[in-house]
Amino acid sequence: MPSSEPRPIPGRSERRLRWIALASLLLLVPATMAATGWRDLREIRRTHELDAIDVPQGRPADYSGAKIQLVGINAIPFEPGLPEDRTFLRARLSVEPQHEDTPWLGCKIELIDAAGHAWTAIETVPDLVKRMLAKPGDAVGTICDGTAVSAAKPGSKIFIDAYYLVPRPIPELRVRMSTMEGRPAYLQFAASKTQ
Repeated sequence: MPSSEPRPIPGRSERRLRWIALASLLLLVPATMAATGWRDLREIRRTHELDAIDVPQGRPADYSGAKIQLVGINAIPFEPGLPEDRTFLRARLSVEPQHEDTPWLGCKIELIDAAGHAWTAIETVPDLVKRMLAKPGDAVGTICDGTAVSAAKPGSKIFIDAYYLVPRPIPELRVRMSTMEGRPAYLQFAASKTQ
């Protein structure tokens, strides 16, 4: 169409369609934001620990399809030649799956002191450190991953070990544990002295 011709004026039906399109946008945009926000909120709940389940000392707790109990926190005793300002610790949990294929993904075990300082588990631990922290007669422990617990038969007992490097003197510590399926709830075991 040449530029010298006048532009056509929209008819009544075209104006009506534009108003309908605008009204539908006013409904669809908030609905889309709500749906996306709900998905994000659900994902936040799966990744954050929000609801503490306090577990008294020496007692098991039901969590994420298993009975979980803190066995203890062990430290390498100070000896000449070891660093005076820090030491390795092992937190040991016993886990008894309650049914087949217990979901156990995204497992996280942390140590927390009274001031709120948190230590995450060391992923690669030298065998010498593991041997120094093991007690005579201890069953072999595994790391807190999905395969060890998921593959276990109901009623069997698995020991999960998490290793940490913490400062000396060792503060009174709590163990906090969670899995992806159990979050936003998490287990918080009573504070205990290291052995």
